[in-house]
Amino acid sequence: MPSATIFTLISNLPDARSQAVRAAVEKVAGLDTPVLLWGETGSGKDFWAEVLAASSPFQPLLNLGCGDVPETLLESEWFGYRKGAFSGADRDQDGKWRQAAGGTIFLNQIDLLSLNMQAKLLRAIERKKIFPLGANVEVEVAARFLFSADSTIEDKVRRGEFRADLFYRISTVSIFIPPLRERKSDILPLLRFFCARKGVAVDLGDEPRERLLQYPWPGNIRELENFVSGLAVRGCPLDEKGVWTLLDRPRPILDLIQAGERSLAQVEAEYTAYLLRKYRNKSQVARILGISRKSLYNKLKRHEGH
Repeated sequence: MPSATIFTLISNLPDARSQAVRAAVEKVAGLDTPVLLWGETGSGKDFWAEVLAASSPFQPLLNLGCGDVPETLLESEWFGYRKGAFSGADRDQDGKWRQAAGGTIFLNQIDLLSLNMQAKLLRAIERKKIFPLGANVEVEVAARFLFSADSTIEDKVRRGEFRADLFYRISTVSIFIPPLRERKSDILPLLRFFCARKGVAVDLGDEPRERLLQYPWPGNIRELENFVSGLAVRGCPLDEKGVWTLLDRPRPILDLIQAGERSLAQVEAEYTAYLLRKYRNKSQVARILGISRKSLYNKLKRHEGH
């Protein structure tokens, strides 16, 4: 059972897209069928997995990161091993999957698995049986499976980096978690939630509130929580000055690209907007961009149309 704060966080998300995710989660919570939660990094897939598992009869939840353990150890960690299977295996050992008997196994970031491990995983989840290392007999795995993956998983399937048969098997039910920039009405409730949890005072006027809503949050909920954590560490309130520490922070170009595969025009528009926020002087911004003030005005007009 996740902490009450997780349920508080999820249940207070007012955006219609978040409510649609919640409805989808509640609909499949009691079904013993694989569910794939997919979306951008930091969009809240872990939260939703906890809520889905806690709303189901499949307890407890075993959260396993697919990129947390080297591949050479992953099979023995998950499936277990028998005495003598390898050097140092001096006794039989059940793997972590067996610890989730009757519960839910959540394989987080499944798209990070190697093709070799994907093949073994496909067999295991189809049969709900595994071969511990060194064993001659299969053992059953009585658990429900949840998975999470990055929003690029379908591209990986097309490139042959992720097995198509495994993808279709794990996505029997597929729930997309929208990025935070597409759930603008969730931003302020999330900020208030994290501020309350971390003891950060909130004093926002209309302009900083609007700027927080327009900020694209490329790191999604994770970035938002980290932003509040930074304020807490510095002992700063969430006020206009605190908002400017976020908006004036230079953003790596890869962040801009990864936040939804930005076009060149979008990247240019965001960089121009950043310079205008920082210097508040169009002549200076034009000089930095290496263009005339008139060209800058023309660019701003074009950006308004995007």
